[in-house]
Amino acid sequence: MNQPHLCQVLGAAAVGAGLALRDVASPDAPSDTQARRAALSWGLLADDSAGGVPTVLVLVDGLGLELLRERLGHAPTLRSWLSGSRAGPGPAALTCAPSTTAAALTTLGTGALPGVTGMVGYSVLNPLLRRDMPEGTAPHPEQNLCLITWEGHAPNPRSWQDVPTIFERLERDQGHSHSESERGAPLAVTIGPSRFVGSGLTSAGLRGAPHRGADRLEARPGLAVEALRQGVRLVYLYIGELDHTGHAHGWRSMQWLEQLERLDAAMAELARRVPAGTRIILTADHGMVDTSADRRIDLSERPALARDVVAVAGEPRFTHLYVPRSDPDIAAAVVQRWRGELGERALWVGTRAEAAQCVGPVGPRAAAVLGDVLVAMNHDWVVVDPRVHSSFAIAMPGVHGSLTGAEMTIPLLTTMT
Repeated sequence: MNQPHLCQVLGAAAVGAGLALRDVASPDAPSDTQARRAALSWGLLADDSAGGVPTVLVLVDGLGLELLRERLGHAPTLRSWLSGSRAGPGPAALTCAPSTTAAALTTLGTGALPGVTGMVGYSVLNPLLRRDMPEGTAPHPEQNLCLITWEGHAPNPRSWQDVPTIFERLERDQGHSHSESERGAPLAVTIGPSRFVGSGLTSAGLRGAPHRGADRLEARPGLAVEALRQGVRLVYLYIGELDHTGHAHGWRSMQWLEQLERLDAAMAELARRVPAGTRIILTADHGMVDTSADRRIDLSERPALARDVVAVAGEPRFTHLYVPRSDPDIAAAVVQRWRGELGERALWVGTRAEAAQCVGPVGPRAAAVLGDVLVAMNHDWVVVDPRVHSSFAIAMPGVHGSLTGAEMTIPLLTTMT
């Protein structure tokens, strides 16, 4: 990987903080050597910091780098970090495909791509259901498993997503010295809304570290400072308010700008209050594009597109289509039909056999739930289906999930206090 990738970030941050990754049997999990190589190439390992550098990794949901660059006038703190990051690994990195939270946070947390983790969308066909649905089956939401909430009849997220997380593998680097307070503190903590404790997505992709909850964004920097003073080496700080606002109002809205300013103020406070010699790394899980009603393709109103589609999952920007009996010949015909109907409105349309082009090498978890046909939309187009999607999801002005630069390019900013 020439350009930094989200899958490298947590492991590199951990070894840069003076920690190590325990070896595990999973061949898909990044090794300590790989994490160390990334940290070294990014300048996160230095000879004069024998114990590593205490680190706060900030994950801002929905903060694409293109979005940030267009609104830098509203974010003086992030603007200074962006300018100062040119000597480090960033300021640009790539996220995974699909560019959506369930996939990306699990890629961050495990270091593995969605094709390995199976976290290949906002929702997928429920793995507890059979794929051999007969012709004439109509898509409906009960067919799907939401990989954010894991509500309803669902497998255990801890066992279903079985790639060990970076947090589960952390241990002290025996080559570094550690203070008495550090030896009594957790190696890492996560900070975010209180409801994340034990949630499905946390259990699947970010398990293994104690969680400290703060529902207000402004309270989270203080929790990070407290953890560092207690000797915690690595703090993961999640901020989701920007993404929520972008979905509700669009990223070009005044409401989004207000949230960006709020984020920037919180980052200024974090940098001001953390102990001297702390490294702050800021990244995101994906970006966003704004859409509108005239850019929606309603599957239920397009017989040519709806033909041979018995289930629909994913998200409007990256749609999973399931065909009768998962028949590859039917899937190939659906691909050709969708390519012809959508033209340049689709960026990529392919079969499950071609999915590795997007989601990375496909393991058994992903193979069990991936659509027989995958559709990544271009520009600001979306595919919706009111038989499956809620009215809120259909009307959202801010969307993501596809392969465009606005969605895939994320910031990777570093600063030292």
